[in-house]
Amino acid sequence: MDILELVLAILSICPEGIDGRTAIQKLGYLASVKLKMDAGYEADLYGPFSSIVASNLQTLVELDFVVESARRTSRNRTMYNYYLTGDGQEFAKKIRRKFPRECSTISSIVKKCNRIVNCNFRSLSWAAKVHFVLKKNDKAMTYNEAIKASELFGWDLQQNEVEAGVRLLTALGLIQTRN
Repeated sequence: MDILELVLAILSICPEGIDGRTAIQKLGYLASVKLKMDAGYEADLYGPFSSIVASNLQTLVELDFVVESARRTSRNRTMYNYYLTGDGQEFAKKIRRKFPRECSTISSIVKKCNRIVNCNFRSLSWAAKVHFVLKKNDKAMTYNEAIKASELFGWDLQQNEVEAGVRLLTALGLIQTRN
């Protein structure tokens, strides 16, 4: 499975679409971690970011497999919604047949994120940041240690954000916590 197929598979799970590029980036991060794929994620303002995921999403829009619609938020920011066209849905069916195990994993991740945090980009960012910090430090950490380590990436994680991120990561099976 390549990154374009990963992005398409993520979008195929939510027929109503996914709100926000950040949400797609973080779902891609979490799915790529679970699948052990290198999607080129690096630290960025809102957490791990992949220019490869971003360019593949844009390619899918340009090829009319994905619709990108924009709306203004109450804070006068632009929020984008992404959903598959009919051709995109057909392409996604082919991907599901070609990569059933990977698509099952992606489906599980997206559905759990939708059920637990409604695919909220902030919550997904907290989880991705916590995982990124843990991965880069390659050791178990307390919440305070994770908060301190996140500062190295320019992130200002708060205790409640780390707690929420840990809950989601645990539910996804991406980390284990000690009691």
